[in-house]
Amino acid sequence: MRRSATATTLSFGRVRQLVLIAMGWTIIGLGLLLTPLPGPGGLPVALVGGVILLRNSPHARRLFVRMKRRHPRVFRPVERIRDHLRARRQRRQWRKG
Repeated sequence: MRRSATATTLSFGRVRQLVLIAMGWTIIGLGLLLTPLPGPGGLPVALVGGVILLRNSPHARRLFVRMKRRHPRVFRPVERIRDHLRARRQRRQWRKG
């Protein structure tokens, strides 16, 4: 059986997505390595990696939504930040248009 040429080649968008997913995991790992050091360095770095991962991985997004539904109290601070950013973005769009 012979595979088609499109099955073996990756598009630029898919390669970009895979690179961003790998970068997100790398940044999360770096944040975990920075956690024992003094100061708040590890948590913000790991959060940035998580944001990159959530924006580029459908599997991670599904897992995040599932965990959010199972444990709403744990993820409430994340929802407050998202609500605040969404409201700010809508106010900015309302002023422009």
